[in-house]
Amino acid sequence: MKRHPAPPRRRRRAPCYIFEGSWWGPRETPQVLPFLQALESLDGGLSLSHRTFRSGEDLKFWFGRIPKGERAFVYIASHADGDDLQPVDGRSRITRDELVGALGATKAGAVEFLHFGACEFIDPANRRTQLAELADASGALWVSGYVKIVDWLPSMLLDLAVVGELYLSFYHATNQRRPQLRARAERFFKTYEQLARDLGFSGLSALVGGRTLIPARLNR
Repeated sequence: MKRHPAPPRRRRRAPCYIFEGSWWGPRETPQVLPFLQALESLDGGLSLSHRTFRSGEDLKFWFGRIPKGERAFVYIASHADGDDLQPVDGRSRITRDELVGALGATKAGAVEFLHFGACEFIDPANRRTQLAELADASGALWVSGYVKIVDWLPSMLLDLAVVGELYLSFYHATNQRRPQLRARAERFFKTYEQLARDLGFSGLSALVGGRTLIPARLNR
């Protein structure tokens, strides 16, 4: 009997959890979701989950629902005011301490990348400490956000690039036991350097024993 080759194995889709504030009012008004849905449709290797949050308790609940070992990209999108997230246009505040406490609900290996689509959420004078605190709380290997007030479309395009080019390539590099996150992040930043610097983008490759701030300096 003629033997047929086994069909190619389908790659596991990379999980992306979007936690989005309601922006200008209490009702759910997804703004970033359609952009990620377009990427999901284009790539085929991404799986999306979207939830609206209005409080720190919401975040704690949803963080705790991400399965152990999921290796997820967690994308938090809302208004911010310094150290506070403002998911409902100033009528609801989540302090950084409250956020760090909520991130403590994550299971081991649940979160691999953590990104904040929020204006001025990272202090430019204290980037390493703040990003490291968020990495330690979540167990993430990568944490990123913005030090400036950012325009919607340019920052959304860079957010998509973080998911589509940095996270997905790292997640699907299954031929390597430990894909080189730092090298990938440096290549990513070089590709998008002008836009990233204009927006005040900052990231931390948070592998234990080799944490790297990207960019090393905000100004050239």
